[in-house]
Amino acid sequence: MVKKILVAVIIVAVLAAVAFIAVYNKPHQSVDNVDTEVTAIQLIEAFDNNEVVANETYLDKVIEVKGKVRQVLKQQNSFVVLLGDDSSLMSGVSCTLDNKDDSLAYGLKPGDELVIRGICTGYLLDVVLINCKIVN
Repeated sequence: MVKKILVAVIIVAVLAAVAFIAVYNKPHQSVDNVDTEVTAIQLIEAFDNNEVVANETYLDKVIEVKGKVRQVLKQQNSFVVLLGDDSSLMSGVSCTLDNKDDSLAYGLKPGDELVIRGICTGYLLDVVLINCKIVN
């Protein structure tokens, strides 16, 4: 009985180690190839109107978003640029910059027009983009 339990524990440990290694070595998704281009307002409205359809269209895809800077925030070790306009006060597009683009965030101010490329991870209060790169 003890041998069976020990074998089962070893099998589970090996499977857990294999899963951990597979996830840890997963390649980083590049934002070089754009899947779609959209304005910040169009993206916000798509998620506000029908989140299920918007998820099918944008989720886990590289999107290029054009919009006005509402706010630039320093969060932990990276910058977050919030895109939107005055008509979308409740929602925006939250773009977490890749560390290579952090220096570009220092010169940004509210009202600046900007194009940002990133991976859409979904919708909370804002549409969330990660691994973002400032295009212009």
